[in-house]
Amino acid sequence: MKRLKKYTALVVDDDLESLDGMVDYFTLLFAKIYKSSNAKDALDLVNLKKPNIIFTDIEMPETDGFSFISTIKNQGESIPIVIISAHDDKEKLLKAIRLDIVDYLIKPLTSVKLKNSLNLCIKKLEVSKSIICLDNGLFWKKEANILLNQNKPVKLTTSEIKLLKILLENPNIPVDGEKIFYYIWSHTTKEYNPKNIRNVIYGLRKKLTSTDLIQNIYGNKYMIKLKDIA
Repeated sequence: MKRLKKYTALVVDDDLESLDGMVDYFTLLFAKIYKSSNAKDALDLVNLKKPNIIFTDIEMPETDGFSFISTIKNQGESIPIVIISAHDDKEKLLKAIRLDIVDYLIKPLTSVKLKNSLNLCIKKLEVSKSIICLDNGLFWKKEANILLNQNKPVKLTTSEIKLLKILLENPNIPVDGEKIFYYIWSHTTKEYNPKNIRNVIYGLRKKLTSTDLIQNIYGNKYMIKLKDIA
């Protein structure tokens, strides 16, 4: 499990003995472990620390694990989540499946169960590297050059695809307009004209759910602003 050493994890459980036991075990595997005994503080840790994997109980006071997971999903996060529960309940299992979790483990835990779950988490993390979250519900599949809005493909022109690609190669960094122009129209004999870029950006913005995702920067530069990069 050496591949886990580059990842961080969050463990959430209101049973302090169980929480500390899992933290002790995972400390040997992950680069960093965060822990919480309630969903409210756990959500703060998700937003602040951005853990790569989450292990959570579902029976917790005030806010249960299902609400905690739903909030994370609604924020557009694609973090692999494993539920660890003392309850073998078919209804809860079906509810968990609908939330697209990685695994549902029943206590007491064994090293075999945990190892299998961790392997599933690693696979999901490795797949997610090829997907960039642009905004809530808006994703870019790098290898396929596909824009997804709420899991539905958005039809893009060749120029719009190229624009997204060059901006996403330099996220949160202004890219010179002339560089963008010759990247998009490198196969043509067109001479540099800023109006061509503005037209492509205008068309692409109409297809994005966030109008300020692509920003105009002083000096004829453009930037795609991402909160987090997958």
